[in-house]
Amino acid sequence: MNNNTFDKTLNYLTSSEFIASVVVFAIASALLYIIKQYLIKKVAYSGKSEQHKNTFIGMLFNVSQYLVIVVAAVIILHLNGVNVGSILAGLGIVATIIGLALQDTLKDIISGINIYNNNFYKVGDMVRWNGEECDVKYFSARVTKFQSILTNSTYTVCNSQINAIEKIKDTRAQIYRFKFDEDREKIDEAFNNAAEYMKKNCEHLKEIMYIGPVSMTYEGVEFAIMYKCPAHKNLPIANQLVGALYNEFKRIGIMPDQNSFSVDTTKIK
Repeated sequence: MNNNTFDKTLNYLTSSEFIASVVVFAIASALLYIIKQYLIKKVAYSGKSEQHKNTFIGMLFNVSQYLVIVVAAVIILHLNGVNVGSILAGLGIVATIIGLALQDTLKDIISGINIYNNNFYKVGDMVRWNGEECDVKYFSARVTKFQSILTNSTYTVCNSQINAIEKIKDTRAQIYRFKFDEDREKIDEAFNNAAEYMKKNCEHLKEIMYIGPVSMTYEGVEFAIMYKCPAHKNLPIANQLVGALYNEFKRIGIMPDQNSFSVDTTKIK
């Protein structure tokens, strides 16, 4: 670096334009911090759940971040003598290209707002996405991060690519089919004993209820047992219930159709 370049750099670093630019950058950073803290307090005071709060903050802060950065950049350019208006007017083609490049980003943001407004899911919810049961770990205006319960893999998905998703409820059911001539009293006994075992030995189980017969098919009668637990605990609890029922069915000497055994539970309609 020659002396002339060094002098120009030093003059700029000590100029009012540079100092003003640093001040604008500091104000923008402080403003983002204030916005985030305000959102946290605002949602906390509204009595919303932790899940709702994290989802709301992630979405709104992401949008605010874009706005503050754009405004700060325009101010800094203006302070340094750059005619932003003439640049935008003279670079119509570039602006068009940038606009086209940002189309996907705008689609993601619009989809994120739609997901939030329609309560598709929140941070902490369990959902079935792409055939997998996943925990919603992060949500912003642009992307959602899912973590698979089975593989522990993390997926980052643009919101515009999430067209449909199933929110997994806390209440589930397991359905077992028996032949018409099986002893109903023994079947009821097996289900009730398994339910009592689950109540005593399953820590995260909130509620369990034997429903009894729910439908008939040509193959036999379908019996259901419903249970309630935190969505992310469903898989181990479902496995434990299958094991408890299997032991009871084996004890009474009556086995349901083999297709009845399924860890993936089904809601009773």
